[in-house]
Amino acid sequence: MLNRLTRFDTPRPARGGGTLARIYDAAETGWQDGISKLGFLDAYTDLMAHSPAPEPAHPKLMDVGTGTGAFAQAWINAHGHPRALTLTDISPAMLKAAKSRMPEARTINAPLGATLPDVPAQDVVLCAHVIEHLSDPRAALRWLHDQLAPGGLLIMAISKPHWCTALVRWRWGNAAFAPSQTRTMLEQAGFTDITTHPFRAGPPSRVSCGYIARRP
Repeated sequence: MLNRLTRFDTPRPARGGGTLARIYDAAETGWQDGISKLGFLDAYTDLMAHSPAPEPAHPKLMDVGTGTGAFAQAWINAHGHPRALTLTDISPAMLKAAKSRMPEARTINAPLGATLPDVPAQDVVLCAHVIEHLSDPRAALRWLHDQLAPGGLLIMAISKPHWCTALVRWRWGNAAFAPSQTRTMLEQAGFTDITTHPFRAGPPSRVSCGYIARRP
């Protein structure tokens, strides 16, 4: 089990003074049903349907900050099972829930930025609503870039400014980035072929946005 934090992994303060890991542990019960009712599962499904077909056809795939595994499951539903699946999260409870849905996955209880043991360069990296919680999101994007093999694909969902996002921030302490700002940060991290994918309806369309980018 890894728990090393680098300077860009320091979580932003969450309401109540608890650590982000403990808050997510406590939220695991009912999390999947909650994000489904809010429309995030449909939003993730739409994003993955618009993502390029993986190369190779059965890639090595890692979902960073997987939560209950919804983002990874949406990718699998769109593209089939990867050759190797790695799920990481800071919350043991969330990671256990994701493992129950994808028992074939390797799970690692670690923050974004940790040195991952025996994890090769990935063909696809997924990351939904993680960098908003970190004190240095630009460094986080560089770390994600470094996890990819050349030509590898990054698929993300990131919070964007909206009055609804302010309500979410009160609970979770996360930041929000305009799509133009996110594109700039992705470019600065070394990504190319950046596509912005606005979510179409409901709360996801107001509070977040999807992105697809490639490591050259």
